[in-house]
Amino acid sequence: MRILFAVSNSDNSKNDIVDVILNEYQRLYKKIISYKRAFYYDAIIDEVQQTKNNRYDLIVLSEDLEKSINESYDSEDENLYRHIDEITDEAYKEDGTGIPIILICKDRRNEQDPIISQLFTLGVYNILTGKDRTIQNVCALIDKPRNKKKAKLIYGIDPRGLKYKQKGAQKKISDKELNSIIRFFVTYKDRIDKCVRGFSKLAKEYTEEQIQIIIENLPLDVRIILEENSSEYLKYSKVSVKDAYKPKASSLQEKNLNTEKNNISSGGKVIIPGQVDVRNFFKKKNKD
Repeated sequence: MRILFAVSNSDNSKNDIVDVILNEYQRLYKKIISYKRAFYYDAIIDEVQQTKNNRYDLIVLSEDLEKSINESYDSEDENLYRHIDEITDEAYKEDGTGIPIILICKDRRNEQDPIISQLFTLGVYNILTGKDRTIQNVCALIDKPRNKKKAKLIYGIDPRGLKYKQKGAQKKISDKELNSIIRFFVTYKDRIDKCVRGFSKLAKEYTEEQIQIIIENLPLDVRIILEENSSEYLKYSKVSVKDAYKPKASSLQEKNLNTEKNNISSGGKVIIPGQVDVRNFFKKKNKD
């Protein structure tokens, strides 16, 4: 069995969660697993795309794989749905069926959480919430993933109440969320590398329409920093801030009362610099 693990350890965890799962699975089911690890959502997509001829049997994913810079629960829900949507678009077995995803949710969620039924519509039937988030339950789902019928019973899903999201549907950003993002850039505008990484992370978590809203609300000096240093920002910016704010001649005319001739005055603006950061995606491991 081949598994792609995309899970994060808690800060106070003494043992690597993947090793714990593998050891417990071998103890309970006497089977060996071949696996690989991904540390970012993009890395999951890359891996399943690159292994079309040697596909995975399962993907084990924890919701807190990537930390978000915003605090909104609505945003967390939207980002999780979008990431899972992208993964299920690519994760298929040779027979055309989807690769089962075991999702370990954050501890705040329960089986009645609205996101559960939304993920169900994407074909995610192995979701662990609350007290069910145990190593033994993860192992049980690895050995025998749920089918649609069983998941529907466990989650108490009524098909008549399901809402299917439209791809690319625009979702507005709450004022609280937008203010949190702006506050981040204002706080770290002297750390150009942090601003660049911050915007790159936003580009992965929001739709193009949402990114445009964010850009429009960023302070001018932050936009100039990003324009000069972020290739990701340049993909979304519609106009050059530097070009738009080039100094122009003043239209104010001063009249010399002695000579009765007109003179024109003008002024100027200052611009700020920085750099880009690159990160690795994978750490490979194999078990015999």
